Amino acid sequence: MAYMTLMSIAFYISMLCLVTVAKGSELYVNPKGNDEWSGSLKSPNGKLIDGPFKTLERAKQAIRGLKKSNNFKEKLTVNIAAGQYFLNQPLHFSLMDSGLPGREIVWQGEPGAQVIISAGIPLSCIKRDAKFWDCPITKKPVNNEVFDVNRIKGYSPKFELFVDGHKMEIARWPDKDWAHIKIPLEHKTHFSVMETMPKLSGNIKKAQVHIFAGNDWHDEYIELNAVDMSANSLKLSAETVYPLESGRRFYLQNLQILLDVPGEWVADEQLNMVTIIPPPEGILGEVSLSSLPNAVLADNLKLVSFRNIGFQHSTGTALVFTDSSDILLDKIDVSGTGGKGVEINGGQNVQLRNSNIHHTGFTAVSVSGGDKLTLKSSGHEIYNNHIHHLSTVIMSYTPGIEIDGVGVKVAHNLLEQGPHNAITIAGNNHLIERNELHHFCLQTSDAGAIYSGRNWSWRGNVIRNNYIHDIIGYELQSVDLAKNQVSYSAAGARGVYLDDGVSGFSVIGNIFENAGASALQVGGGRDHTISNNYFKTSGYAIWLDARGKDYNWSKNQAYLDESPYKSKHWQKAYPELAKPMHNKIWPEGNTIERNIIVTDKPSGTSLRYHVPKDSTVIRNNLIWSTIGLPSVDYEILELNKNRGGAAWTQWLAEGIEQGNVVGDPCVTINHNKMLTCPGSPIKEIGFKALPTDIGRLP
Repeated sequence: MAYMTLMSIAFYISMLCLVTVAKGSELYVNPKGNDEWSGSLKSPNGKLIDGPFKTLERAKQAIRGLKKSNNFKEKLTVNIAAGQYFLNQPLHFSLMDSGLPGREIVWQGEPGAQVIISAGIPLSCIKRDAKFWDCPITKKPVNNEVFDVNRIKGYSPKFELFVDGHKMEIARWPDKDWAHIKIPLEHKTHFSVMETMPKLSGNIKKAQVHIFAGNDWHDEYIELNAVDMSANSLKLSAETVYPLESGRRFYLQNLQILLDVPGEWVADEQLNMVTIIPPPEGILGEVSLSSLPNAVLADNLKLVSFRNIGFQHSTGTALVFTDSSDILLDKIDVSGTGGKGVEINGGQNVQLRNSNIHHTGFTAVSVSGGDKLTLKSSGHEIYNNHIHHLSTVIMSYTPGIEIDGVGVKVAHNLLEQGPHNAITIAGNNHLIERNELHHFCLQTSDAGAIYSGRNWSWRGNVIRNNYIHDIIGYELQSVDLAKNQVSYSAAGARGVYLDDGVSGFSVIGNIFENAGASALQVGGGRDHTISNNYFKTSGYAIWLDARGKDYNWSKNQAYLDESPYKSKHWQKAYPELAKPMHNKIWPEGNTIERNIIVTDKPSGTSLRYHVPKDSTVIRNNLIWSTIGLPSVDYEILELNKNRGGAAWTQWLAEGIEQGNVVGDPCVTINHNKMLTCPGSPIKEIGFKALPTDIGRLP
């Protein structure tokens, strides 16, 4: 037998470890590990010939090896040690990576430690002078496409830059807030600027304009085509979606000349270089670029859990689960994404729990599933998470939680700090309960913290026992071209906005406090139940409108016709759909009962009703104006009778409102709880006590 050296023996063992792994229920991964080891030891052995794996991909292959060798016989846990794991490609999971009943697979970060899976690239930077740092890009980002080509057009870096995990700002003007359109010079491409622009130089066509062109609810990015400094005007390379209007806002980004304040950066692709002005502290920490489109892509994965893991720096959506079932995401942290945070498409029983989803470029969590034909529930749950500081790239129609399909449950979450919606609802039989939502619609108007709209077939949705407060709004109020002045104010937001005819919702037991200009607006919809809510507002508590004459109801009819509303499943679930509509353009069949409404509006007008008398139920509500008698704006559609600021007695004489009480409810809201004084008159209207565990749980 030929003599084998110690080196050749070690080589033989390491090669053997590549195709086999020790039997057992535990595997280990450590940044200081080795993919040629067995992965069965938490720490390297004394001879440094065995120990934990180095990469997650190697652990995934080891599990496949266990299955292939028929050694996958019990629950298996992949223990991931503290540290940062940079991916060369997204972690792809498929049916082959699934667990089995009684043999679930758990990917678990070390308890109490920080485990980060990064889709980015680390950079090493050199201090150029007292102000600038240069960071060579030695490895180019993998992804070369923007997340949404419809909303983001023209040249811009396809990556983002982070210092110590915090996103830096691409060099821009103005450095903060917005500049404003003075006069549109062409319909959708050319405008003069209200503020005096800085002198712009360099390759102008590499600059981008982030713009709300014609309203306060749609933003987009468009490449700059030309600058006329003498006319103080900009010309875009493509048309905006909406026509340009005076006073609307924009900012300009991605020119070297604009790099002037701490926390900004700009890329030079010819030099393969990023230049940074460090954050205000003046210290440049760990620098990284986003690179991969995703961190995790799972397709048809089953019976797998991910716990105690952070995911960062994808150019698109960090975690995508498609047609996957019985998945648990528990105590994960997702941040710094160019697209969404977590996306759940189809499948059954995917749960996102006790997690932190924040600083996403678009929507934080997108979830859909269930069977629309049979109304079978998806079983998906978004439970007890903190979702905040979202939509940092596109600010509109990119909510905290986006729901579609059938039977998604969203409960006990804290959602805060978003430019547009907190939760958007499409589909059927979803439950939104015991969440706290605050500080949304910070950059938009005609918006709602909880929003749904434009579909008669989206029924059975319940918004229950939530605390919705401090919903702000941002709306253009006035433009003075002579004085070069523009004014925006906190206006145009709603707490719950059931828009454009959406129907069949239940809004029950919620607390609305300073929840926008209208705490709850029903935009022409049908068959809603609004019951047992507490409203405290200086705007409208409830606004039930009939939509304008120009609204196109044929879209609602088309969506309804496309649904299986005539099937036995739907007729049983939504019996109202079996009944003929008396008037399709009226908000028929709505019930408003047992609500508490407190207003400090100077006029006392906290209710606005445009309703048909024959099919509207308004009863047993308690009304209180802190500064005088309440009043009502109303229109009775059958009679074409329209009154603004009508006295309460005049409204009651119309015979629509029944069994009301006018009196001080003596209610306070403390730590998400509604408290009442002894002797409060709320019992007179049959108001039911609200839960005491609204919001995120410990």
